[in-house]
Amino acid sequence: MKNIIFKTSLIILLLFTASCSSSKKRASSQLDYSKSAMILYEEGVYAFEKERWGEAEKIFMDVGRLYPYSKFAPISELRVADCHFNLGSHPEAAVEYQHFLKTYPTHELAHYAAFKKAESYYEQIPSQWFLTPPTYEKDQTATRDARSAFASFIKRYPDSEYVKEAKELYTEVEDALVQHEMYVASFYLKREKRKAAAVRLESIGKQFPGSDLVPDAMFLQAITLLEMGKKEDALMLFGYIKTLYPGHPQAMRAKKYLRAFNLNLQTGEVKDGQ
Repeated sequence: MKNIIFKTSLIILLLFTASCSSSKKRASSQLDYSKSAMILYEEGVYAFEKERWGEAEKIFMDVGRLYPYSKFAPISELRVADCHFNLGSHPEAAVEYQHFLKTYPTHELAHYAAFKKAESYYEQIPSQWFLTPPTYEKDQTATRDARSAFASFIKRYPDSEYVKEAKELYTEVEDALVQHEMYVASFYLKREKRKAAAVRLESIGKQFPGSDLVPDAMFLQAITLLEMGKKEDALMLFGYIKTLYPGHPQAMRAKKYLRAFNLNLQTGEVKDGQ
C-alpha cells in the first residue's frame, strides 16, 4: 500500500514539474517572440530614419510576416505605407493607408493614416509647368479623391494635430475643382452654349459653397443669363452677390450692374417699368 502511494506521489510530482517546465518554456518563447519582433522593427526604424526607404520597407514587411501577432505588426504596416509615400509611389501608399484604417480602425495612429491617405491623393494631382496645359484643364479624379478624403478626415478627427494642414489643403483642392468647373463653363461659352454654361456655373455654388471663388462663378453666371435674355434672374444674382459677399471685388461690379438697371439698392427689386 505504501509503495502504491509513493508511486502515485512521484507521478504527480513529475507531472507538476513537467507542467512548470512547459509554462516556463512558453513564457520564454513569448518573450523571445516579442524581443525578436522589437529588434527587427528597430532595424526598420533605423533604415527609415536614414531615408533608406526601400530597405526599410522590406524590413517592416518582414515584421508583419514573421511576427503578425506582435504589437509591432500594425505600426510596421503603417511604416510600409510611409515608405511607399516617400518613394513617390502615392497610389500604392493610398491603398496601404486605407488597408491600415480598415484593419486597425481604433489604432492610436488611425488619424495619421487617414491624413496621409488624403495627402497621397493630393500628391497625385497633376502638376503644372510651362510646357503643359493648366492643371484645371486636366483630369480631376485625384483632386476629387483628395477633397473627399480631407473632408472625411476633418470630420472624423477634429482634434488631430494634422487638422490645420488638412483644412489648408482642402481649400486648395476645392478651389482647383472650382477652377475646373469654370474652365468647362468658359469652354461652353466660347461655343455659345450659354445654357450649358449657366447650368455648370450654378452647380459651383451648390457643390462648393465654401469656396472663395463662388462669387466669381455667380458673376459669370449672371452675365451669361443677361446674354440669354433672362434679365430678372441675372439681376437677382447680382443682388445676391452684393448681399452675401459685400467685401468681394465682384460685389462692386454687381452694384454697377444693379445701378445701370435702376434697381433699388436697399431691396434689390426691379423698379416699375423696368
